[in-house]
Amino acid sequence: MLLRIGELARRTGLTVRALRHYDEIGLLAPSGRSMGGYRLYDRRDLARLYRIQALRRLDLSLADIKDLLDNAAGGLSEVVARQVAQLDREILRASALRTHLLAVQGQLQANEEPGIDDWLVALESMVAGSKYFSDDEQRTLKAQRDGFTDAVAPERAGLSAWLHKLVAAGASPESPQAQALARRWIELLLEEAGGDEGLLMKLYAMHWNEPALHALTGVDRAGIRYISHAMAFARLQLYAPYCSAADMATLRQHYVAQTDAWPPLIAELRRQMAADAPADGAAVRALALRWQALSLAKAGGDAALDAKLQAAFRHDPALRVGSGIDATLIDYVGRAIAQLDATPTS
Repeated sequence: MLLRIGELARRTGLTVRALRHYDEIGLLAPSGRSMGGYRLYDRRDLARLYRIQALRRLDLSLADIKDLLDNAAGGLSEVVARQVAQLDREILRASALRTHLLAVQGQLQANEEPGIDDWLVALESMVAGSKYFSDDEQRTLKAQRDGFTDAVAPERAGLSAWLHKLVAAGASPESPQAQALARRWIELLLEEAGGDEGLLMKLYAMHWNEPALHALTGVDRAGIRYISHAMAFARLQLYAPYCSAADMATLRQHYVAQTDAWPPLIAELRRQMAADAPADGAAVRALALRWQALSLAKAGGDAALDAKLQAAFRHDPALRVGSGIDATLIDYVGRAIAQLDATPTS
């Protein structure tokens, strides 16, 4: 049985455009052509298409899928096994979410209002999952929350109210009140992350990117930015023992202005590091260039001051707390920067 491209698209839910693209990149070439030049797909093509769609569910790129199918020894059996394993993980996540929602439903039926953390756990299970966290990371978060979320829920609500009060009053993120708020806010997030700076950055990304969480927590991107800037002002004070009065004046002009650019850069570097991307690879070296530029910019373009800041940051753990940067990431970026410095200029 041979299927023309339109029939194959209709029966698989793919578009004709997608199938043509698969053909163009050599991922799924039809086994034949009709007299009129139409693509014709046979049983072997359908089996390959199944492999493609199964691997797409594993979030592999088309290039990776092509390489796997063209070179894999395991064939269809291995692809099916991988898809079953993926489904098993999804079933476990769905089961955990169902159990939690049943508990929330029980509270509602008893006319009890679920706490904010009850809603957060349910919402994060729906919007996050593997989008932000690995299975191990989700287990870590659950273990941490089981130990302290109920205890800190009133404080979190109080911090949120305090944040809105400061913003409504027009208080600067540089104010002592804003800095105290930011320090405690980050402390709670870091405790939730089990002290893991990488996990902290993923929590930050989730709360930054998900509008549903903004609505639930009452803290939107403007609020998150306010906290980030207040934390930058708080961290700035920690550099005073390492800098002259003139240095601190320069930092007050430039340091906080770079705050918004750091989290996405740190997150991408962590993603590359987790994927074992080589520090001397093109992608990581490009990120290292951005790192160098931002680092110099926060020092107002003063290379000597930049060197002071970097030395202090490497050797003073208090400066790194809540930054999303730990010793492992510093080493990774350092190796990438060393490659930049070793590259001859033309």
